[in-house]
Amino acid sequence: MGKRWLRLGVLMAVPLLAQLAPGPLETVRASNERVQDILKGRETISGAVREDLHRVIDEATDFTTISRRVTEPFCKKLAAAECAEFDQTFRDLLRASSTRKLGRYRADRFEYLGEDVGGDAATVRTVAFYKEDSVRLDYQLERSGGRWVIVNYLVDDVDTVRNYKKQFLRLFAKNDFRGVIDRLKAKIAEIEAEQ
Repeated sequence: MGKRWLRLGVLMAVPLLAQLAPGPLETVRASNERVQDILKGRETISGAVREDLHRVIDEATDFTTISRRVTEPFCKKLAAAECAEFDQTFRDLLRASSTRKLGRYRADRFEYLGEDVGGDAATVRTVAFYKEDSVRLDYQLERSGGRWVIVNYLVDDVDTVRNYKKQFLRLFAKNDFRGVIDRLKAKIAEIEAEQ
């Protein structure tokens, strides 16, 4: 009888824990606030600050899913080793770009317009303000492992995943695989040199 009640207690606790986990809007807000705290009063991003930013951004963002959704259509024409290299190099570019953009376009504040949740997918609508400028920034999230993670961004209605796919269509039309990888690595090096 004791084991049965224990199993029942565990089964009842799982939905309760899911309800206690932060929702999509809270996930985005907490991540943005932590990034703003790290960047507060800084003009440049040192290596240690970049690592702090990566920790916060990695916690909220599923770069693996973003990269897979961008690279998957191209991987159909690549050998397995090439696909793995393309995916990893693109993931490295995404991470490097995330801190570069934060360093240059620091939001003074965010206005949270709400969230739309449907099952295991959600969109959090925001406006990011920097001095006199503002940009519409919507976060697409999915539930993964009992928590919400960012899997795409829409910046002024431009879908990041779709935009990268278009860029890679152009790149692969003009370059072979090694040429694309070399360009991605050069871009990563350029971003890291700027920081």
